[in-house]
Amino acid sequence: MRVFSRIRGFELLGNDAVRAISAAQLLRILGRSQAWIFVPVYLTQIRGLPYIFVGLLFFITAIISLPFSLYGGNLIDRIGRRKIGKILPPVISSLLFILAASAYFDLPLLIVVVAFLLIEPFTSVQGILDNVIITDSTIESSRNDAFSIVRIFGNIGFSAGPAIGGYLAYVNFALIFTVPAVLTIFEWYFYLRYIHDIKRITPASSGGMFKFPSNDRYFLLISTLISVSFLVTGQWGTTLTLFWSGVDHITNRFIGTLYAVNGLVVVFFQVPINYLFLHLRDRHRISIAVLMYAFGFFALAFSTNSIFLILDVVLLTIGENTISPVIYGLVSKIAPEDRRGQYFGAFQLMNGLVTPVAPVLGTTLIQYFSFNPVIVWLPILILGIVSSVFITAFGKERERTGIVPQ
Repeated sequence: MRVFSRIRGFELLGNDAVRAISAAQLLRILGRSQAWIFVPVYLTQIRGLPYIFVGLLFFITAIISLPFSLYGGNLIDRIGRRKIGKILPPVISSLLFILAASAYFDLPLLIVVVAFLLIEPFTSVQGILDNVIITDSTIESSRNDAFSIVRIFGNIGFSAGPAIGGYLAYVNFALIFTVPAVLTIFEWYFYLRYIHDIKRITPASSGGMFKFPSNDRYFLLISTLISVSFLVTGQWGTTLTLFWSGVDHITNRFIGTLYAVNGLVVVFFQVPINYLFLHLRDRHRISIAVLMYAFGFFALAFSTNSIFLILDVVLLTIGENTISPVIYGLVSKIAPEDRRGQYFGAFQLMNGLVTPVAPVLGTTLIQYFSFNPVIVWLPILILGIVSSVFITAFGKERERTGIVPQ
């Protein structure tokens, strides 16, 4: 970590919380990206489920996560960051071990489905927790950089995770669940060792565990616009993996390699892209990113050449680098100090109302139009263009520093 801290933009690694969350994120993504990428392949190729069922399974998972997001965010405000950090990793690890046992012993599909459905709600709360911890431990002007550092370390894991998973899947699919289960135990250490509640904050959420900032119109506007754009950006993962596997007939190993390229581009280009867009308004940055996603996905309809696919993944990842840090930075600026968990939880909830539709949309298009890739990706292109226009037109940013929403 000391080597990284000497690089421009990485000075925040001197912050214990940023360093701990970054290390935990690296382990988390290194392990769980294998499961995330290859679960659709496991369910379709090994368990024989149709594409549309896999999309619906991810949809149901996301829906189940919605109340957990809001409840978890308020719970973080109420009982503190450290207590939540001590609880989540062992719970998630146990569920991953159940999936590993189910795959190895070919247990009933119901066990696989139930365990899979339960992982995402706890994972979503863990993401909220990390965002709150980063916000607590940094000043506003450095938060985009802090969120970027966490992403970079996560993508160091992502650059290796899917590639490793591609090989493990050839040995036994149980291994793609065993590895993240073990790494989650090591991840637990960083929460136990380095995460503390910085100060006692009187919880504004004490009136109820499902409180939502419904009176903050600016927050609702920003969250809605970002959430709708996730219909496009959300084609990463389930849709993209199934398209490459089922339509382009790309091997699991090369799919892993393509996702490894994604991780490497984040690692090496996240900080330069932050500086490139430093003076650009947030809404313009988001609009540009959505267009990169839209045209990047649409381009997949025209070639299966290996070099072309690698370059296309680079374009998609630059879009990801452009949009991701600024999203969480916006929420951290809007959220009052004593309600950060509630705001990040509410943001996760609003995203969750829209993003589950993305894999359902994508897998449905593959299910019925796989004979023509242009038809598969054309609706995504149109959605991206429309979304970008609306964000530019209606996403006018307002300075929120020091304003506590009522």
